[in-house]
Amino acid sequence: MIVSSRARRAGATLLAATLAATACTKAPQGKPVRRAQQKVFVIGFDGMDPTLSKRYMEEGKLPNLRKLAESGTFRKLETTQPSESPVAWSSFATGVNPGKHNIYDFLVRDFETYLPDLAGVKRPAPPRFLLGLIPTHRPKLESTRGGTSFWRHAGADGIRSVVLTVPMTFPPEEIAHGSMLSGLPLPDMRNTIGFFSYWGTDLSSFEEGNTEFGGFLRRLLFEGGVAKTLLKGPDSPILKREEADLREKQKKGPLSEKERARLDELATGKEVNLEMSVRWAEGSGKAEIEIQGTRLTLKAGEWSDWVPVTFPFNFLIKVRGIVQFHVIRAF
Repeated sequence: MIVSSRARRAGATLLAATLAATACTKAPQGKPVRRAQQKVFVIGFDGMDPTLSKRYMEEGKLPNLRKLAESGTFRKLETTQPSESPVAWSSFATGVNPGKHNIYDFLVRDFETYLPDLAGVKRPAPPRFLLGLIPTHRPKLESTRGGTSFWRHAGADGIRSVVLTVPMTFPPEEIAHGSMLSGLPLPDMRNTIGFFSYWGTDLSSFEEGNTEFGGFLRRLLFEGGVAKTLLKGPDSPILKREEADLREKQKKGPLSEKERARLDELATGKEVNLEMSVRWAEGSGKAEIEIQGTRLTLKAGEWSDWVPVTFPFNFLIKVRGIVQFHVIRAF
């Protein structure tokens, strides 16, 4: 019996979980919107080789792209140095080189921990809470990308635009007369750009835990045809704030023994997880998954619909996400 999950951005082989972030912005005012004579569509394919694309179009292997090229414009563009996706997309959007838009790689180094972190977004400090219960300040997301995108220039000049999932556009920009659905590095609820969970009877206790591929492995142990397990969720912002406050205090002087013990506890104990169960009968070819009152019966190789889930941080604060499940094998 094998189950797996991911969150959106996380997915799973038996079980997939999706946790998405949204943001709203107030568009700046520019010139009044003007009616354009023609509409322009710009379609970008990440990592697509223009030389091969042209050859395949000429050979008739990409007929739809050939029709687009013949009715519009197809040109080979030079890439950036370094030739990496976030760097190239940032230059595409702003028209400037990496020295001006500040994106040089997928990752940057966290100078406090020396661990790699995502480029493009400055991770916000945890929100502050009154009495550890009521949020008083929201975390502020900031992009580290510099330069001004051409759609913002267009909007200021009265041209309406819609920007869909272009990389390096999170958090979403304010566009006069425009709309944006952000792309990479859009995080999921766990603040990653790709997380999965995998549950299976084929795992040993030594294989359980986090993986270097950004996922989590958990062994399924069945008793009476039922296995109890957990769906990993986001860190509690309340506990993250407590941890941040202790670290700030530690910089000013030594902590008490109790405070040090609490800081060690918070290092690995901030997650809010949900209980779930898997029912399976040998030879049935299917599994039944139950989480927060939702019960699903899936055959091997089958995906579930999106399932809403709620992670409570306290009786006042909770966050909602969606999860999808997939059964890989059920002998």
